[in-house]
Amino acid sequence: MELPRIQHKRTLAVTLLLSLLTWLAGFAYLQHERNLQEELQLQGAAHAQQVAWQAVSTAHKVAMQSYFDGLMDRPVVLECMAAAAGDDLQRQVAARARLYRELFPLYEQLMQRNVRQLHFHTPDSRSFLRFHAPRNSGDSLVASRPSVVTANRTLKPVFGFETGRVIIGFRNVFPIVHKGKHLGSVELSQPFEAIRRGLYELEPQNEYLLLLKGSVLLPKLLEEHQKWYAPSQISPDWLVEDPLRELPDSSAPLSWATRQLYAQLRAAKDFQQLLVQEMPGAVALQHEGRLTQVGVIPLQDTDGTISAALISFEPAPQLAELYRGYHLNLLFFTVLVLFGGTALFLFLYNLQTRLEQEQQLGLITANIADGVYVMDSRGVISFANRRAAELLGYRGDELLGAVAHDLFHYHGIPGAVPLEQCPIYQVIQTRGRYEGEEQFVDKQGQLLTVQVASQAMLAGERVVGSVSVFRDVSEQKQLEEQLRLSSITDPLTGAYNRRFLQESLLKELYRAERHGSQFSVVMLDIDHFKQVNDRYGHGVGDQVLQYLVRLVQGRIRTSDLLARWGGEEFMLLLPATPVTAAVALAEELRAALQDGQIEGVGTVTASFGVTGWLPGDTVDLMQQRVDRLLYQAKESGRNCVKAD
Repeated sequence: MELPRIQHKRTLAVTLLLSLLTWLAGFAYLQHERNLQEELQLQGAAHAQQVAWQAVSTAHKVAMQSYFDGLMDRPVVLECMAAAAGDDLQRQVAARARLYRELFPLYEQLMQRNVRQLHFHTPDSRSFLRFHAPRNSGDSLVASRPSVVTANRTLKPVFGFETGRVIIGFRNVFPIVHKGKHLGSVELSQPFEAIRRGLYELEPQNEYLLLLKGSVLLPKLLEEHQKWYAPSQISPDWLVEDPLRELPDSSAPLSWATRQLYAQLRAAKDFQQLLVQEMPGAVALQHEGRLTQVGVIPLQDTDGTISAALISFEPAPQLAELYRGYHLNLLFFTVLVLFGGTALFLFLYNLQTRLEQEQQLGLITANIADGVYVMDSRGVISFANRRAAELLGYRGDELLGAVAHDLFHYHGIPGAVPLEQCPIYQVIQTRGRYEGEEQFVDKQGQLLTVQVASQAMLAGERVVGSVSVFRDVSEQKQLEEQLRLSSITDPLTGAYNRRFLQESLLKELYRAERHGSQFSVVMLDIDHFKQVNDRYGHGVGDQVLQYLVRLVQGRIRTSDLLARWGGEEFMLLLPATPVTAAVALAEELRAALQDGQIEGVGTVTASFGVTGWLPGDTVDLMQQRVDRLLYQAKESGRNCVKAD
C-alpha cells in the first residue's frame, strides 16, 4: 500500500506543478496582451489629442488672419505705422496716441473674442504700442520675442506659442507692408483659455491644463508680472498661470475629480518621464475607480525651444473595459486551470496503474493550445492535435503516417540534413529534451518560425518515440525585427541613426585592432542647407535629405553603412576600405550630387571629410578627425573633399 500512496503523492505534486506553470504562462500572456492593448490605446489617445490641437490651432490662425485683414482696412493703421517707422520721436508719440485712441474700441471688441494682446512693433522689432500696457513702449523685443523678429525679417506671418516679457500667449504676428514698404508688424495673441474653449468644443468631456517651463519663462518676464505665475503641483520646474484666477481671461478651474488626478501626477513616473524627455504621449491614472488618460503635448516657442506643455485629462472607458476584460479572462482562466488540474489529477489517480499511458497522456495534453504531434522511433507521426494541423494547413489524417522531418521541417535545402541529424528527431536517440527555434513549412509552402519543445517518450527503459509541442512565432519575430530596425534607423531618411553607427564603429575598431584590417569613415554635410529650409520650407528640406540618402545608398556596398549624424550631416563607415578608395567614393558622391537635379530645388552640393583608421584610434578620435576635415572642406569653399 505504501508504493501506490507515494505514487499518488507524486501525481498530485506533478499536477499542482503543471497547473501552476500553466497558470503562470496564461497569466503572463494575458498581462502581456493587456499591456499591449493599453499601450495602443494610450498611443491612440495621444495622437487624437495632437490632431485636435492642430485642428483648433489652425482654426484660430484663420480667425486671427481675418482680424488682421480687418485692421489693414483702416487707413489710420498705415498712417500711424508709417510714422512709427520714421526717426521723428515727436511724430511717433503723436502717432502712438492717435493709434491707441482710434483702435481702443476695436481692442475692447477683440478682448471679447478671446484676443488677449494687440501689440504693434516697429520694423527694427521695438515695441510701438501695447494696448494691454500702453505705457510700456520703445523697448527692444529682439531678445525676448523671436516671433516678432522673424516676422519683421521674413515679412511673413508667424504663428505659434511664445513666452514674452509681459504675458504668454498663442502668438499671431503679421508684418505690415504697404506699397512695398515695410512699416512694422502687429501681434494678435490669445490666452490659453481661447484654445481650451476650442478644444472643449471638440471634446466636451475633456479638461485641459497649461504648464509653463519656468527656466524659459521667468528670465523673460518683467518683474512686476512674475506674480501671476506659481509652481505647479506636478513639479516646481513647471509653472501655472494665474492659479488664483484673478485675470479676466483665466481658464475655468479643474473639476474636483481632475484636481485629485492632477495632484497624483507628481508621483507618476511615466508622466514625469514624458515631461523630462519633452515628448508627446499619454499615461493612465485611476482615482476612486475612475480611469483617466492624461495626455502631454509639448509646445515649442517660435524659436524651437520647448516652453510649455498642454496637459489633457480624458475619461478612458475603453481602458476600463480593457481592465475588466483582463480580470474576467484571468478569473475564467484560473477557474479553467483549477478544473483542468483537478480533472487531470483524478484522471491520473484512476489510471495510476497504467503509468505508460499516463506519461504519454500528460505529454500530449500539455500546452494543448499549441501544436502537438507524436513521432514513433522512426520519426513517423502517430498523433497530431487539431492545432498542429491548423498551423501546418493539413487535415489531421494527412499528417498521420508521414515523416515529420520530410513533410514540414524545413532545413533550407531539401535533403541537406539527414533525419538522424535533425535536432527534433535526436531526442529519440539521446533520450533527452530539445527546445529551440526552427523553421516549418506549411502545405502552401509558406515558412513558419516556430518555437519547439520535444521530449522523448519511454516505455519502461525503452524509447518508443517523442512528443513535440510547437508555437507559431512568425508575427512576433517580424514585430521584433521591425522594433529593432526602428531603434537603429532614422525615421525621416531610412538611414541608420547615430547611435547605431557609433556601435558599428566601435566594433570595426575592435576588428581593426585585432586583425589589422583597414577601414575608413566619410562625413558629409549638405552645403547651405539652412537656406534650402528657409527658402523652400522644411518639407522640401526633408525631400533633399531623402534624395541624398537614396543617391548615396545607390553607390555603396551592402557592407558599407550610411547613418544620419544629425541635421544635414551624414557619416559613412566603409569596412575593408583604404583612405584612397574612400576619397574616390567621396569624389564620386560629390560629383553625382552636384550633377543631379532635385525637383523644386535644383542643384545642391555637399562637403566631405575622409579619414582612415590609425593604430590606437578610438571612436572619439576618429569622429573628431573626420569632423575637422569636414570643417576644412567647408572653409575651403564647400563642394569639395578633404582627407588625411
